[in-house]
Amino acid sequence: MKSIMKTTFVAALAAILSASGAFAQSIFEAHRADFDYDRSLPLNAESSLIESRQHYDKHKVYFDSANGERVPAFLFVPKNIRGYIDTLDEELKAGFNKRVIELDGPPWPVVFFMHWLQSDKSLADSFAPDWTKYGYAVLAIDGIHKGERAKPGRHILEPNVKDTRWNITQQVIDCRRGVDYLESRDDIDISRLGYFGISMGAMTGAIATAVDERFKVVVLADGAGDFSVVFNKSELPEVNDVVKQIQEAGYTLEEAFEILKPVDPIEYVGHITPRPLLLINGKKDELLPYEAMEAFHKVANDPKKIVWFNSGHILPVPNVIIHTLNTFKRFMGGGSDEE
Repeated sequence: MKSIMKTTFVAALAAILSASGAFAQSIFEAHRADFDYDRSLPLNAESSLIESRQHYDKHKVYFDSANGERVPAFLFVPKNIRGYIDTLDEELKAGFNKRVIELDGPPWPVVFFMHWLQSDKSLADSFAPDWTKYGYAVLAIDGIHKGERAKPGRHILEPNVKDTRWNITQQVIDCRRGVDYLESRDDIDISRLGYFGISMGAMTGAIATAVDERFKVVVLADGAGDFSVVFNKSELPEVNDVVKQIQEAGYTLEEAFEILKPVDPIEYVGHITPRPLLLINGKKDELLPYEAMEAFHKVANDPKKIVWFNSGHILPVPNVIIHTLNTFKRFMGGGSDEE
């Protein structure tokens, strides 16, 4: 009798756990189609060379996204400078060879770069030149209402939470259209596509990479999840202002969080698996609540690596570049590891 009761209890517990797991996945399953679009739509892409450096060419790019959006971007394309290195004397050659070991393009592995809340595509200028030295192309777009897409009084986070949900959805679609653009280029190896997003770019990136399996390796820096925690406990003035404006617009915070749940990164980061994921955060982040960062990490599935810096929200960029490079090298190939 005890054996039967034990078996029944275990079966019931398994059913409960299974049901709770299904519920946890329901947001992802129910809303992943929100980020779909007609991939047959023409890109109407334009590209012009705006800068040529020793290691890379920088192009200004425009392409069409869904919903009538035109997306500006920078594309950094590496140069195979092996011939140039061979002309140097031994001392200079040794210096280069410490940084540039294997440049196996074109076609080049590529990183999709997504900036933080208060920036735009120009933030990539702090990262891309180093990555191109190791043979990685980089595409950086302007997020919704940022850079060349800026509109007076408009932001990705808005008092009308339905607009916020639309903005986040559009930014995810814009990322996917950026991948469509990369696929159209002969000098890009789309089978080796990585994602790097920082802060808001990490949050929208969790969604983009979960719903689009063309991303092969993912790095999310300054990411967090659960908007109810982020909005209630963040010290970021822009977030606090939005919370106040949401309430002034007639929403309770509970209503707002329910509307935003389909675009909450915590509902998506667990679905990046089985692709490798690197999560980078600062232990002393003054803008994102620790609970929101930790929850984001816990929900993410293996294979994952978590790196904590003893920093605030502004991470040590050189260290982030090194960790990211080593992750790209391990899973996408390209230039040498840097210690």
